[in-house]
Amino acid sequence: MIRKRRPSITMNQSSIVLNLEPIMATRNIKTKYTYLRKNGVSGNAAQRMLNGTLTQLTFSQLTSLCVGLNCTPNDILATRDLALPDHHALQSLKKFEPEKVVSITNWLANKTIEEIEAIMKNNE
Repeated sequence: MIRKRRPSITMNQSSIVLNLEPIMATRNIKTKYTYLRKNGVSGNAAQRMLNGTLTQLTFSQLTSLCVGLNCTPNDILATRDLALPDHHALQSLKKFEPEKVVSITNWLANKTIEEIEAIMKNNE
């Protein structure tokens, strides 16, 4: 049996992308590569995840990410340059906007102690 090789996927063709920055910023993960390696992602895959060149994600990698980050696939997947009708199910995914990522540390740095206490009290 001859296996037919599929064409390569380039990042500008990929419209659903892995978007780890927002969830890692929310979880205050500073050493992203080390975190991924400790959670069972290979070095090559971790590097590709972080530099935006990953074109394939296995279910075991997706499971490892979701379990480790305590999130759902919708929290780490985003759409990039994808024209969809308003009612399409993929509209529920976030838009890929790396420039809008805010770390929890930076966000908290702009809050007063009273504001932080009020936020914590409201979440109890």
